[in-house]
Amino acid sequence: MIDSVDIVLNKQFSPELLADLVAGMPKRAKQAEVARILKSFNTEKQADLLGYLAAKESESRVEDVISFWLVNMVYCKASAAVIREVEKRSDVYYVDADMKYVPGLLPALVAEDATDASGYEITWGVQKINAPAVWALGYTGQGIVVGDIDTGCNYNHHDLRDHMWTDSHYPHHGWDFKDSDDDPMDNSGHGTHTAGTVASDGTTGTQCGVAPDAQIMSCRVRTVADSLAESQIWAAMEFVISPPLSPSNGGDLITMSLGWRNAWHPRRKLWWDGCNNVGAAGVMMIVAAGNERSTSPPYSCRTPGDVPPPWWNPQNVGTGALSNVISIGATDSDDHYASFSSRGPVEWGTVAGYNDYPYPPGLTRPDVSAPGVDVKSCKYNSNTGYTQMSGTSMATPHTAGTVALMLSKNPNLSPAVVDSILEMTAVDLGSSGKDMDYGAGRIDALAAVNYVTGSGRPDLGMESVTVIDPPPGGNNNGRVDPGETAKLEMTLHNYGDVTCYNTVGTLVSGDVRLTVSDPTGT
Repeated sequence: MIDSVDIVLNKQFSPELLADLVAGMPKRAKQAEVARILKSFNTEKQADLLGYLAAKESESRVEDVISFWLVNMVYCKASAAVIREVEKRSDVYYVDADMKYVPGLLPALVAEDATDASGYEITWGVQKINAPAVWALGYTGQGIVVGDIDTGCNYNHHDLRDHMWTDSHYPHHGWDFKDSDDDPMDNSGHGTHTAGTVASDGTTGTQCGVAPDAQIMSCRVRTVADSLAESQIWAAMEFVISPPLSPSNGGDLITMSLGWRNAWHPRRKLWWDGCNNVGAAGVMMIVAAGNERSTSPPYSCRTPGDVPPPWWNPQNVGTGALSNVISIGATDSDDHYASFSSRGPVEWGTVAGYNDYPYPPGLTRPDVSAPGVDVKSCKYNSNTGYTQMSGTSMATPHTAGTVALMLSKNPNLSPAVVDSILEMTAVDLGSSGKDMDYGAGRIDALAAVNYVTGSGRPDLGMESVTVIDPPPGGNNNGRVDPGETAKLEMTLHNYGDVTCYNTVGTLVSGDVRLTVSDPTGT
């Protein structure tokens, strides 16, 4: 018997070092460089294991070996005997089943609307968060790519067909990680619904998209409600950062309306590590908190919706490190929290490798809330129809659309800045301040975009470095070789909204083999 397994190796690249190595780089270059660094690291660390698996593959005991780079992990199908052998390897941290079959991954269908809407309308959730007022300011999500990791998307829906990510290498606007092909067409509805909440333009009658000019990068990772393969999620996250055939044409943010309940034993440390690496690439993660309000804290929120945020709100409880997940709860049309919306706090005190946020008090979750009850959006099996669903799955794309609006005003906002603005401008509900039901409150797109005034200062990042090493001090090969003297010509890019003049930089060497003779340049 052959089983699908994830093999996680002991050595993982330091997220802190990764963030330092790409600091100051332009967004797309940063994403490609994160991919390059992690691929290089994992290629070395996985070499022995991959050699072993290749030998077993020749014996028909292993199939479909896939190497990952976002986390140091290898997926394969293997016999029980091979799995037992792999578990004993000194370079392997653990081996776990890849596919989880569990109930309740997707929200129930609440109601179904007529195939064609009669007259133009804007859905209640889009209106509640003041998105139309943002459009009037000229910010509609233009130029922003939203990676939607879900069940795929009906990219032929008239509300969405003009708002899909385009790339000549990916003619169907994304990738199908379930069937390993280039067609992420939805066959169950959840993904089309979330995509519509991000970017529907109302062509067929109902304006249900928060950011109608954003582009949807569709990442299909499951086909039925009761299946969720961890390897497919990792592959999709890698794709959003840096698509293999177009490494510099990635997405700006991830919307992810899925997760694992604590009872399903998710590998939480690996999720924190992986989310850190996504954050190092400058890609923010908007993730559903979950629909398990009936489960008592600290295990009500799903993973990765329980992973720490990129920004520390002073009203958060607990003590620990930050990561890259903006966790989303759900509200109804009366601004009450949804009866199903998962609540905090969560704990990480029992997770080896972090041991943060011991409970009590744990960590405050969610970060913010958004409309998630009776949400109308695009229908997967009709190019003109709509349907209603409820869940934190529906609240999450409302928030992702709001982030797309913010980024269309200033595309260089970091995950931490985005999180801070969402929380500081949210409509406070429930207990005063950030709480375990609503987080900081229900999002307000207009207030958030108005808060995004640009940096108000120069924002310089390194664009390129050229080594100039002519004779007699050098050999003119464009590299700094032992014993030669060279000059460095650095090109900076100003991502801020204020012009800067007469910029002075100081070069410092952290390598004892390099001596800086003239450290200051303009």
